[in-house]
Amino acid sequence: MNPAFHSIVVHVLTGTLVFGTFAAVALFALRFSVFARFRYLAPAADQAALFAIWIGTVVSLAGMATGFAIHSLEPSLNSPVIRNKISSGILLIVTYGLFLFLRHRIGPRIWNNDLMAGFAAFLTVAGMHWNIVVNSIGGDVAGVPSGYESLVRLSGVETRFTYYLPTWTLLVIAGIAVATLVLAYTDRGSKDDAQPEEARVGEP
Repeated sequence: MNPAFHSIVVHVLTGTLVFGTFAAVALFALRFSVFARFRYLAPAADQAALFAIWIGTVVSLAGMATGFAIHSLEPSLNSPVIRNKISSGILLIVTYGLFLFLRHRIGPRIWNNDLMAGFAAFLTVAGMHWNIVVNSIGGDVAGVPSGYESLVRLSGVETRFTYYLPTWTLLVIAGIAVATLVLAYTDRGSKDDAQPEEARVGEP
């Protein structure tokens, strides 16, 4: 397969995920009074985030497929750099997939709870981080590094070698996981649940 086709697919998924992430972060920002006059945009931003992230996540699968069409599985798995690229791609799909699951499970009400709205926005930003890591590794392999690797290195991860997380990073991840479970078991909804969902998107 021509590598240019893989590049086209990657550009499509990156563009849609950037747009979806921007919409999700904007939805979280609309909860603050300083942006109160723009809250009428919340329903449209919610649908934009949902649609764009769905498209980007599905196209991400196509991106992995076209990548394997260029580099077969066996040599890819023998290269630590390509393994990192594959791992980052999987994390991208899992992170955005979790956002989509929560959005469909909870509905537009997800944006009416401070913690859940913040967590949803965080998931999209985390997914975008992994998207940039994937693209950065690809650029590094092609001989045009982006420099984003230096930021990733601050977390104790070196993209050129097999992923290894230092103990402090694992503890942070474990803390986030525990906090998420606590949030899930303590959030009992609100008395506004009886109101139409569409009318509550973006409301404080």
